[in-house]
Amino acid sequence: MNLQDIGSRIYYLRTEVLNLPQRDFAQRMGIAQSHISKVEKGMSLPGCYFMAGLYKSYQININWLLSGEGELHIHS
Repeated sequence: MNLQDIGSRIYYLRTEVLNLPQRDFAQRMGIAQSHISKVEKGMSLPGCYFMAGLYKSYQININWLLSGEGELHIHS
């Protein structure tokens, strides 16, 4: 697990897929914007609350987030 790679995937998701500013992205998940910034910069690992928020709010595949493998979205 590489923090830089995870941060890059979060940044890609937020900017290219969802087209959201950090503030809106963080607010929808109930996470501080400063934490989103640290994760995107590879300075912090997203915790379980962060990952649960990604899944609940955006149906993001946690395997994709952590490894880059699989589909970005979970399809119901």
